[in-house]
Amino acid sequence: MLNVFRKVASSSVARIDPLEIEITIERGDRLLSSALDQGVKWPHRCKVGSCGTCKAILLSGDIKPQLNFGYVLTPEEIEEGYILACQSTLKSDIHVLIKPRSKKRKEKQ
Repeated sequence: MLNVFRKVASSSVARIDPLEIEITIERGDRLLSSALDQGVKWPHRCKVGSCGTCKAILLSGDIKPQLNFGYVLTPEEIEEGYILACQSTLKSDIHVLIKPRSKKRKEKQ
């Protein structure tokens, strides 16, 4: 039988490196918002996909972009697998690599 009526997972797991943590993301929720809600120290600024501060490299898994990343990311970054966490919902479990906040930035906050 076709998998027409297969059950869609209600959540997915995001492994975040180099922090070495895993968080659960509810279906339809954006990666950055869910991560911040769960206490992840993820670099961000605008949360609307215009600054690029929340970019991460998608190492495995599949996401659904909520906008065209080409408005913010370079073609080279897109080719390297960069995504905008604030504009990404998960289609599967994923593994991402983020750049932690610098110590200078932490001191200013």
